[in-house]
Amino acid sequence: MPPSTNSKEDSQPPGSNGQSSSSTGVLGLQRPIVAMVTVVVCLCYLIIISSYYNAHLRLSQKLQNIQEEHMSLLKLHACMKGGDDQQGPCLAIDPGQCSGGEKEPEPMSEDFPVIGAIIIATGCFLLSSICYKEVILYRKKAEFTKESGAEMQFTFREFVQYRLDHYFSSTKLAKPVLLLGITFLVIVTSSVFMWMPGDTDLSGAMWKSWTYVADPGTHADADGLWQRAVAFWTTIGGMLVFAMMIGIISESIGEKVDELKKGKSRVIESNHTLMLGWNDKSLAIIQQIALANESEGGGALVVLADRDKEELEDLVRAAVESRENGLRLLGTQIIFRSGNPLAEHELHKVAIETSRAVIALSPDGLDPDEADSRMVRQVLSLKGSDLKSHVVVEMQDVDNRDLVNMIGGNMVEVIVAHDVIGRLMIQCARAPGLAHVLENMMGFEGAEFYLKNWPDLEGQTFMDITCRFDEAIPIGIKTVDAEGKSEIVLNPPNNMVIKEGDEVMVLAEDDDSYDLNDGSYPVKASEPQKRSKADILSPEKMLFCGWRRDMSDMIMDLESSVAPGSELWLFNTVPPGDRKALLLDKGNKEELALKNLELKQAVGNPIVRKDLMNIKEATTGESIALDEFDSVLILADSVAIDHGADMESSDSRSLASLLIIKDIQKRLRQERVERGETPKETDPISEILDTRTRSLLQVVECAGYVMSNQIVSAAIAQVAECRDLNAVLGELLSARGNEPHIVPITQYLDPENPKENPCSFWDVCRLARLRNEVAIGYRPEEVEWADSSKTILNPANKAAPRTWHAKDELVVIAE
Repeated sequence: MPPSTNSKEDSQPPGSNGQSSSSTGVLGLQRPIVAMVTVVVCLCYLIIISSYYNAHLRLSQKLQNIQEEHMSLLKLHACMKGGDDQQGPCLAIDPGQCSGGEKEPEPMSEDFPVIGAIIIATGCFLLSSICYKEVILYRKKAEFTKESGAEMQFTFREFVQYRLDHYFSSTKLAKPVLLLGITFLVIVTSSVFMWMPGDTDLSGAMWKSWTYVADPGTHADADGLWQRAVAFWTTIGGMLVFAMMIGIISESIGEKVDELKKGKSRVIESNHTLMLGWNDKSLAIIQQIALANESEGGGALVVLADRDKEELEDLVRAAVESRENGLRLLGTQIIFRSGNPLAEHELHKVAIETSRAVIALSPDGLDPDEADSRMVRQVLSLKGSDLKSHVVVEMQDVDNRDLVNMIGGNMVEVIVAHDVIGRLMIQCARAPGLAHVLENMMGFEGAEFYLKNWPDLEGQTFMDITCRFDEAIPIGIKTVDAEGKSEIVLNPPNNMVIKEGDEVMVLAEDDDSYDLNDGSYPVKASEPQKRSKADILSPEKMLFCGWRRDMSDMIMDLESSVAPGSELWLFNTVPPGDRKALLLDKGNKEELALKNLELKQAVGNPIVRKDLMNIKEATTGESIALDEFDSVLILADSVAIDHGADMESSDSRSLASLLIIKDIQKRLRQERVERGETPKETDPISEILDTRTRSLLQVVECAGYVMSNQIVSAAIAQVAECRDLNAVLGELLSARGNEPHIVPITQYLDPENPKENPCSFWDVCRLARLRNEVAIGYRPEEVEWADSSKTILNPANKAAPRTWHAKDELVVIAE
């Protein structure tokens, strides 16, 4: 037998008589339409007939009034013809009595109630249309449920509740429409009841009903029991209507305020800095952007992050109100918006088309490769938008930088935060005062880098312009070739000529704080004693406390800058067997090929005194004391961070380790002095993430710290303001090319020779240029680096003679 059990005929409900479901549906649709049209036509006929009947009643009443007035006039005429003795009574007749003895009623409007009929018909038609659609939908769902044989059954009341919930959740106008419909029903019902006695027409009744609904006090003028009853119930309905209206308006205003608080509205700004994402460097970047905008009277910084807007505003507010290195906005307006920075429509919401720079921050709490893949998608989203400015992209793994550069092209400037911090820590560990120099040089508070074209300097060599700026120090030249490609030459050769279109890079307080002088300064200079880098370097012993994910990159950077025979001790809680795999980074790194360095593996906890006093090599058992190291570096331990430690917890560990190491070194030095030995003067350097920890370090008088996040944030802000600085900062923080050094003044002049001392800072700059170095500042012997961090760079009064001492140190940029 063929499978006819699933045919349409068998699936039809009983009573269909073989008709198709489509025919049944058409008939089901036609019947309500006919019924609805019939109702509307009958309603119109009822309105017309009632209007004619009401007009007939009014005309009959007027005819009766005219007849009574006619009789009154006849009586008045008879009185006037009665003689003198009847004059008094006739004159005493009140005109009101002549018209029947009662007060003449107010004339009713003779206008045909077309307006009222149109309003009622229109309202009924709209309500009927809505009800008709819902009835059709109800019948369809009921028939489908019945045909499918499902056990789910629903009542008409449940259907009404479901549809109301649907309208309220999907349509913003559902509540106003419901309020309008209830108001219409109240007015129409009331006007019909007031119109029924015939005292007024339909339009007047509707207007009175509206006044009762709008103003509860108007029903006090109603006369008669019927009118007062109608006015009373209409006023009650009006009070409910207006209560609903106030509730809807209040709720709408509240929803709009909540929407504004959530940061969903569009940003209308131009020439602003846009920050995408939020991490532990955001507050420091905001501070640097505010400092950069200070000379312009402030600016706008827009932040788009996938976090609650009120939460971010509370963080900024708490940072501003903090007494420990509080955030200073300096007129800069911070605008927060909540949204996904990866979505293109969210980017258009924050006016990305008119921004002057975009900063894309790497998210916290993700694996480095996963975080970098997110940044790749971020660059793709930015490339799809109408972006005219450059983008500063923060990444975590240096191996992923080429991918972002390939995708973004000339649009992006990549900064690998971990790579920058690693190189920064190595430099600062070998020269403790360098941390304050870099922090001052890379931030916008103090001296920073600026580029400007000076036509008056064209044709002069870099050596010639050494003393041409009273408030700035030239450190490089930006050249442009015939193809339009630019390059910044840091610490150029002395004979490099400034050509047309070239720009001079200087270290200055602000972009408008320096200018050319007349070039009349007399220069006295002699050939200084030249020393090679190999003569200065000697084997070193260094200790790294803690573990970083980019430890392999740090070791290779250190390998290229130390003398052969140097030792690097790695002291942390990572088992020695796991370190080799971590250094290979899951196959992303090559095995270390070290020539100058020898690695020593030691196991221990850097915050435990017992472990720090007994540092032993894990394989050979060789031991070493803390006072034997030339430099000690305390890293923000990534192992603790991976186990949930935040910036505050990480800084607490670093601070504890720093204090313990300083105390142990102090005791060991005292013991060496007692034995007649000369101890090494080595201060440990600790990596600090949170700027608020700085005040705690000042309390315990510790100057050996590096604000790694602060310096990286300053570098990001610098590149956001001028993208050319990315190459400059990358060179300054690498072991290749030019980098800052702290050199004794005795390598440039003899302080005991009266022919060389005293001399001005410009004289020292000329001496440094003879060594192919750029002198950018100095430290007097009586001043600690922590105290002089704001004054050593770009010193004032460069032409004034100064007496130099043997322990003075010069800050130079050199290879």
